[in-house]
Amino acid sequence: MRKSLRIRGVQAEKPDPKWKIDGQFLKIDKKARLEGILALHTIRSNRTSIDDTNQFMGILSDLSKVKDSRQDSDEVKRSQTDEINFDSVPGGREGLKAIRWRCRSLSLKSTEDWSSVKVTPGRIYCLSFHPSKEKILVTAGDKQGSLGFWNVNESNVDSHGKDECQTFMFEAHTSSITCSKYSPTNSNMLYTCSYDGSIRYFDLNKARFMEAFVNEDFTYTQFDMDPTGQIIYFSTNEGTVGIKDIREPTSVFTGHKLHDKKVGCVSLNPKCPELMVTASLERKMCLWDVRKLGPDSTIQECTFTNAVSSAYWSPTGDKVVSTSFDNFIRVFNYDEERKLKERIQIPHNNQVGRWVSAFHASWNPNPNLHPHFIVGNLKRSADIYSAVTGDLIWNMRDERLTAIPAINAFHPKLNLIVGGASNGKVVVWQEKRKVTPVIVID
Repeated sequence: MRKSLRIRGVQAEKPDPKWKIDGQFLKIDKKARLEGILALHTIRSNRTSIDDTNQFMGILSDLSKVKDSRQDSDEVKRSQTDEINFDSVPGGREGLKAIRWRCRSLSLKSTEDWSSVKVTPGRIYCLSFHPSKEKILVTAGDKQGSLGFWNVNESNVDSHGKDECQTFMFEAHTSSITCSKYSPTNSNMLYTCSYDGSIRYFDLNKARFMEAFVNEDFTYTQFDMDPTGQIIYFSTNEGTVGIKDIREPTSVFTGHKLHDKKVGCVSLNPKCPELMVTASLERKMCLWDVRKLGPDSTIQECTFTNAVSSAYWSPTGDKVVSTSFDNFIRVFNYDEERKLKERIQIPHNNQVGRWVSAFHASWNPNPNLHPHFIVGNLKRSADIYSAVTGDLIWNMRDERLTAIPAINAFHPKLNLIVGGASNGKVVVWQEKRKVTPVIVID
């Protein structure tokens, strides 16, 4: 039977408190944005020594050699469920069962000393895996502008002779890092966007951060890239969606005021990159043709009863999953009429509050698997759902989790899941080790 942390005598992890004097919050001056090229040694965190930085550069050298291959009801509501053609679904009729077995095979990576790893000092806003199968590298961006890395399968030995995780931290931005993503054509390029008015990329070959785009009139909430990796589409708190060709000077871009309020998410269709969806604070999810962008050029507008926190295309380009503060996850099918049709409505508590990052449903990027996605759960766990049936495939939980893994991501090539929390800690779910019994013959 599940017991609360209080009953088990375990103290829950809490976000860092705000400093107060005489009952008043201190006003913290905004940091000036870091300009130009940033070498790792110049922006390393106090938590990362010079020796650690040199070790991390060795890890980057190994990775650079890897080649790319690449609410009214608690019931799930479905439309035309009986008409599902599993022959057209990746994995077929047995695909859903295969995903459930994949999830069952996962367990929390841990030792006697830890089950989660401190990767950033502040609340985690974004997570990503490097696509390498040989070296598992997790990246986390936080509220303070720190970018943390965890080399999952390697460890160091501390002064007491105990193994400690290989983590590295760099102050890549001076404000919240809201999105991180590896280039679809070059895994040696890690892109990040921030509230500090810049989009940067981390060049793994040169071990330094470069500027891709700078405009301090905007605070960037999310971005996506076209299949060539040359065009960035970004969303902002100001309601603008911008298009940036990274081959042009850093200040050159095209901007469109598509919403009156914050655009929290932007996503390109991976199969038809001219199609884009946006999710906004205006309680709308909109479908656009990027070739004809403008305030009145919406192809389709889907209205919700509360703010829409995210909307993402599936890796096959035929579905969109959205999360909203109306406490539903919705799956839309993109049909022959070039319209999004709501297929599934899943009740899900998305009221994260002030101290937890908003839930974003994240697809498994492998297009050959049964379509499924993961989303955080307020009960210190994460849910994996089928995008075809709406069924809960698996609830990723462990009694050792003391914080909500609000941000989650699948590894693009391996059966691995990463989750990040408001305390800057990260967990990894990996396949359980298979133990071969040893038979002793006298």
